[in-house]
Amino acid sequence: MMEKEKVVFITGGGKRIGACIARYFHEKGFKVLLHFNESSSHAIQLKEELSEIRENSCETVQANFFSESSLKQALASISKKNKKLDVLINNASSYFPTPIEIASKEDWKNLLDTNATAPFFLIQALKPMLKASKGCVINISDSLVSSGIKDFSLYAAAKAALESLTKSLAKELAPEIRVNAVAPGIILWPEENELSEEIKLAIINKTSVGRIGTPQDIAAASYFLYQSTYITGQVLNVDGGRSLV
Repeated sequence: MMEKEKVVFITGGGKRIGACIARYFHEKGFKVLLHFNESSSHAIQLKEELSEIRENSCETVQANFFSESSLKQALASISKKNKKLDVLINNASSYFPTPIEIASKEDWKNLLDTNATAPFFLIQALKPMLKASKGCVINISDSLVSSGIKDFSLYAAAKAALESLTKSLAKELAPEIRVNAVAPGIILWPEENELSEEIKLAIINKTSVGRIGTPQDIAAASYFLYQSTYITGQVLNVDGGRSLV
């Protein structure tokens, strides 16, 4: 690996928004470390795609964030194969409804672990590599966190914790490491619990621009925060103005 080559580690990078971020940073010349848990086929396919464009420019990293041993093994693999890390993007996330009548402690642990606990301990473990390269962290949040999300209270609370960590760690890790967050709005419809066209239209009408966004919008915002070396501790809403309502 050439010394001047930048390295980005993306959690949940095998598909959807994570995969788009991976492609975007790869186009900018980055070596991509692609984390996945169960989406091995998507991650391997994306690795092959990127490697055809530029040889040895992508590695896959499997880790189950609910398993401490799995996470430690993945981190050891990253440290062994890479001397530096320029960008950590905490994109992996659990997302499912938890109405108060049926929400459980297991639900809370699941949502908190993936959305806040894992990002914190990844930052902790990768701090030396990020510090050495004067790198940055980009956490992926949700633009509706500040206003609350009906039936998704535990998910929203976990993302709120992530945003709080973003601001606190921006102070703690300065000046060597910057920490910011991107908060997407309507980018991709849920894979499960498909919404009716009527509900989709109602949601779209709540945006100022009158349309949904694209994964490319989140990738571009992430790259903007990487490039903007005078920005830290901020949460950038990329939601078509929906959070203004």
